[in-house]
Amino acid sequence: MQDGMLYAAKFNPDGTGRWIALKADTPINPDLPSVHAGGMITLPKRPDGGIFQAQKDEDAIAFKKQFKTLGDLYTGNAQEKQGAILIDAHFAANAAGATCTARPEDTKIAPAGELFITFTSGSPSSIDGGPDLRVFKGPDGKAYEYGWIMRLVEDGNNPAAMTFRWKMLALGGEPADGGAGFANPDNLLLDKAGNVWMVNDMSSDKLNMAVPKGRLDQEGKPITQSNLRGVFGNNAIWFIPTSGPNAGNAYLFGYGPMECETTGPFFTADEQTLFLSVQHPGELNGVRKDVGSDEDRKISMRTPDGQEFMQIRRVPIGSNWPNKTINAPPKPAVVAIRRQDAQPITTAKLS
Repeated sequence: MQDGMLYAAKFNPDGTGRWIALKADTPINPDLPSVHAGGMITLPKRPDGGIFQAQKDEDAIAFKKQFKTLGDLYTGNAQEKQGAILIDAHFAANAAGATCTARPEDTKIAPAGELFITFTSGSPSSIDGGPDLRVFKGPDGKAYEYGWIMRLVEDGNNPAAMTFRWKMLALGGEPADGGAGFANPDNLLLDKAGNVWMVNDMSSDKLNMAVPKGRLDQEGKPITQSNLRGVFGNNAIWFIPTSGPNAGNAYLFGYGPMECETTGPFFTADEQTLFLSVQHPGELNGVRKDVGSDEDRKISMRTPDGQEFMQIRRVPIGSNWPNKTINAPPKPAVVAIRRQDAQPITTAKLS
């Protein structure tokens, strides 16, 4: 990063945004802790060094009054200050008023110039803080675990533009709540037509977790969004159109092995082969011991209109993937997926 300039994104709730240059003369203007999930924002701690957690709006206001520009936070000559800002980029961006987001995991630029971003989870962290709830919120306006896929277009579709517009292409979560049926989107792949292919990354200990009837715990309290992820099954790969009447709908393309993370999707140039990495199958329980080690788990599901029904799901404990023999140890691997008619995978039409 010896040349050019690093910019951080400011997302406005109205769907507009701008790029903030991380340089010495950029004004200090942090967002207030009260607009964030968890009610906290991390800022550079000066003169002691390190960071501090601003948990009151007054803390951020006082910080803004004490320091006028990013250059005031660092010492040295102009080159040294710029280097310090880049090293401290995350916290310097917070200080400059960049938007705290919901754990961005991947970005891809479409052939038409649009930028797609996956935000895996909007749950706040007691250490790092949480996202801006004016932008990254669930259907009820509160912190949201299941994630988003955003489409960002710079004004005039000009890569040098300092302003942009953004819109959520797809919302994670259950269809009954307006979600697309997946949770925790991660890596992205764009095909030549500009459609999104996405793999998700739910925590292995949440996959296929039992969810009791009524979705209440033993104390009668609602199950947390994190623990409700059992309804989404295994990590998988999804196809999401970006135009036409099905834009934003998520279609399940492939289902991952037990206790794995699907990652790294990649097309060959002719789009006849899709490569997909399968990480740590059997991460929690290791080798699947005989067929009889499976468990029947009761999982509260909901229809798209919100009606609850109980599903009994037979869940293998551990994995033998990619082998097809009993008691084989699970192994991570890269798979190549092709159509039997030797046509490009992306030529299939949605009915």
